[in-house]
Amino acid sequence: MGSPSFKVIIAGGGPVGLTAAHALWRAGVDFVLLERAESVIIDSGPDQVLLPIGLRVLGQLGLLDSLRNVSSHLTTIGRLDHSGRSMGDIHCFFHEKRCFGAFPRVLSRHDLTRVLYDSLPDVPQNKVLTNKEVSSISSTQEGVSVSCADGSSYAGSLVIGADGAESTVNDEQPFLATYRCLWMRFPTNISPGLYPGFASETHGQDVATQSFSGKGTTMTRVYERMKKPTRKYTKYSQSDQDTFIERWGHLPLTANDKLTLRDAYENRIEAGLLSLEEGVVRNWSWSSRVVLAGDAAHAFTPSTAAGCNNGILDIVALANELHAALRDARAEAGTRDVVPTADRLEAAFRAYQETRRDAVVEICEDASNTTSLATWGTWAHKSLDRYGLGWGAVQGYFVKQATSVAANMPVLEYVAGEERLTGKTPWVNPIPSRVLTSGSSYS
Repeated sequence: MGSPSFKVIIAGGGPVGLTAAHALWRAGVDFVLLERAESVIIDSGPDQVLLPIGLRVLGQLGLLDSLRNVSSHLTTIGRLDHSGRSMGDIHCFFHEKRCFGAFPRVLSRHDLTRVLYDSLPDVPQNKVLTNKEVSSISSTQEGVSVSCADGSSYAGSLVIGADGAESTVNDEQPFLATYRCLWMRFPTNISPGLYPGFASETHGQDVATQSFSGKGTTMTRVYERMKKPTRKYTKYSQSDQDTFIERWGHLPLTANDKLTLRDAYENRIEAGLLSLEEGVVRNWSWSSRVVLAGDAAHAFTPSTAAGCNNGILDIVALANELHAALRDARAEAGTRDVVPTADRLEAAFRAYQETRRDAVVEICEDASNTTSLATWGTWAHKSLDRYGLGWGAVQGYFVKQATSVAANMPVLEYVAGEERLTGKTPWVNPIPSRVLTSGSSYS
């Protein structure tokens, strides 16, 4: 039985928050998850791409087969210019398959959150609460209290802010928006050129598109370089979306049947226009009681699918530190009914940030450069994109750089499992085949 007095409050019920629920339950840590929407399973928002680094962790939690059943693997990215001419295909996903044993997979946010939620046993599943918008947090040396807009409040030992870039938990504003993005989902069957696993990009001066097709829907993002970067949050209207399409609706999304951005928009299931914030928060925790994960701690342009995957890895690194802090506190006290001290929690938060920060900064820069490359942000990026990136040797060079970072990603140190994703590149941190104590649950 886990300690009844040590309790974590998770703010945010997206993929990162639900991963935290799994990780804490496996660590025998009590929690409550607060999600402001009516459900954590919503058929809304952009589709997700899970990279091998994310798939591996979710596989350690026993979810790999369920995720494969609702997703499609990606192999090749076709590239077009604004006139629809081919710029050469990108085969980086084959490199990932050779290195780590898996292609990236695209799936809807609905299916990802459904797998994460439905796979929770009844006890932890009942601790996922909806219609709970966090309004304030107060902390002391002994614990933390979270108040919600509906008048309810929850007490615990610490708060994990997993509620996105516009987090109500984090009041630091470190993010800079250089691009704005129109995203939309539309039925894959509107065009014979689309199929599950389809991937294509349209590159050119100041704007690029990126499309991935799943089993039912296709997701397209359009990245437009702003005239001037801003740290100010901008809320766009339906009129702004329509104006955006008037300007860029002619861009081709497919090579053969000439599906245009306007065609896709007119058949959209949903769409949104937003500023793309980039940056890494300086301090991921404070007062020994509040710690950030995912987009609340770092925001990337989504061109490399880094956001969700690195949010999952944040939870892994944080859960490892919390599990170790609780284990050590229990060993010192000689009882399970113990709460780590504020100093011990602060040390765990600091170790978590140190584990993740350097990799996150590098990944953030890589995502920014990838978007700049596709939108021809500099003369060098334009030349490389037009004349160099189609060469396999050039693609291999970039994949090699990314592979060295990916191979160092963490796994849950206290969850035994099978290493199902294997390739020519060994993982630095192997999944443990056995642990001294198995994952436990609580009442």
